[in-house]
Amino acid sequence: QPNRVPPRRAVAANMAGSSKLLRVSQQLVSQRSACAGFRHQGRLAATSFAQPPASGSLLLRPSTQALFGVRSFSSQTKAEDEVLPAGGLDFTDGQIAFGSKSTFELFRGWLILQTCAVGWIVRNCDSLYNMSIKILRPYITHEILRYGLFNHFCAGENVKEIIPRMEHLRTYGVGGILDYAAEAKDDGEPIKAPKAEESTAGASLTARNYDYSGEKHCDANALIFMDAIRAVKDATPDGFAAIKLSGLCDPRLMERMASCLIQITRLFWKISHDPATSKDISKSPYYAIDRSFTVDRDTFKSNWIKFFNVDDDADVQKMFDKIDTDKDGVISYLEWTENIKLSGINDIASSCIHRGPMFQAALIDEELQLYFNLVDRVHRILGLAQELGVRVMVDAEWIDIQPAIDHLVLTLQRKYNKGDQPIVFQTYQTYLEGMHQSVLRDLARSQRQGWYFGAKVVRGAYMVSEREKARNRGVESPINDTYEDTENNYHDTIESILSHNVGNKGSETGKDSEAEVLVASHNRGSIELVIRRAEELGKDKKGIYFGQLMGMADNLTFKLSKNGYKAYKYVPYGPINEVVPYLIRRTQENSAILGSPGVQEERAMLRQELRRRISPF
Repeated sequence: QPNRVPPRRAVAANMAGSSKLLRVSQQLVSQRSACAGFRHQGRLAATSFAQPPASGSLLLRPSTQALFGVRSFSSQTKAEDEVLPAGGLDFTDGQIAFGSKSTFELFRGWLILQTCAVGWIVRNCDSLYNMSIKILRPYITHEILRYGLFNHFCAGENVKEIIPRMEHLRTYGVGGILDYAAEAKDDGEPIKAPKAEESTAGASLTARNYDYSGEKHCDANALIFMDAIRAVKDATPDGFAAIKLSGLCDPRLMERMASCLIQITRLFWKISHDPATSKDISKSPYYAIDRSFTVDRDTFKSNWIKFFNVDDDADVQKMFDKIDTDKDGVISYLEWTENIKLSGINDIASSCIHRGPMFQAALIDEELQLYFNLVDRVHRILGLAQELGVRVMVDAEWIDIQPAIDHLVLTLQRKYNKGDQPIVFQTYQTYLEGMHQSVLRDLARSQRQGWYFGAKVVRGAYMVSEREKARNRGVESPINDTYEDTENNYHDTIESILSHNVGNKGSETGKDSEAEVLVASHNRGSIELVIRRAEELGKDKKGIYFGQLMGMADNLTFKLSKNGYKAYKYVPYGPINEVVPYLIRRTQENSAILGSPGVQEERAMLRQELRRRISPF
């Protein structure tokens, strides 16, 4: 690991009224620094491990406190010699943060965030919603939610409704990331291939349960995503469209694809190590599997014949030479994945000596056809995006299908990220153990294969459910053990992307170009660190984007935009009966964030701005 540079001092001047938060912040900073390569110079306004009250804590008049029942974070004014956060930005200016909102929208936002802070409501909001559906019926329930939760976090139900909201954001210099929020649901159970037929690699053909009426639904979703791309072009030309690949095929197919890709990765480990002495990785999280080694010709030959039937040594030599594209006598993981194709795994699996996981993971002909249908839909969407010059972010989803998403995105990036800008952006969830190494591999791929690297970096949205699934399955959790580990993973990942080809002018293919990254975060400390590190590297900020959810963290989005940074709102839309369950799941998954100091600060800022507007004095 790179050397971690601890901060020299922590700024305490503005936190006198919150000594408990200060002590916690200082303890966390003393344990581990925010991230490798992020050098803290001078005094920090916030740490990356928590979001303590902002520099220049909110000063509410007694009348304001009485009206809204809030105490200021600090009764102390700013020190005269206080150093502003990175870039000279002060994220506590309520007039800038909420200038785009009406007084009603301010009150609605304050009320929603206040409600979301009640743990009992968040934990039981799905049950409350279902109860309301039964008692009040769907229409009344959804009309009530439309003027509250839905209109606060979403832009509308269709493209016609969302364009005015996007144009409104654009007048304030804020772009939009348009996201059709209806999504497939993770049922928590992995797809298990039935017992394979004697002569057929993959699951038994007679046991498949794919619903072909669902193919029409997936075709319809593809048209919706294409409409979203056109809407981005019309309403926010510098924006993004977000797509969920689980909406373009049967999620069970993606789980089967992911299972096959996992077995391909495990096979690379097996042919590189002595089976008698190497550790068992069958229950190891996919992204945590080490792939940093290479395998030479002799090791490859001796292990390959332990797993596969071969006619003679020449067949093994031919296979090695096919994969060793660098012709250096060893095979790296990048070479392995470039040459072991998902669509061609049946040929390998059919020669398995044992009818084990590798044999059962291979896709049968029916699944391959569905896979090709998926690829066709995705290429139609991306072809339109390339034609209109609209960038597309592919959302990360649950772990059972994420390897399949990664595989498809890399295929798309190789094709569509070779123009004058990256069209396809991958999403990296850094709460997954080993994600930083995955990013490093993809950065190496982009340079090796000659394409622009584009990414969105998030902490993650499925933490609770992923840990529960791992526990129920008796396998290691794919989630980092601690929040500090996730923070380090998050910042290390961004550091690597910022540093990639920094200072290069680039090329027509994108091979030597700087990487582009969207920092998706409501953590003010993380944003300040990114700004500071980009300044230190001399990285052009036109390739750095910041994104926050619609209805939250306006103090970050609008301040960044006002100071020349590319700031975006993640704008969900879709049929209200499909979007509300999506919002409920996200609320429950992010319950810890809703009670964080950052959200507490935002509520206080909303109170203060409301009081400023309605007070005659």
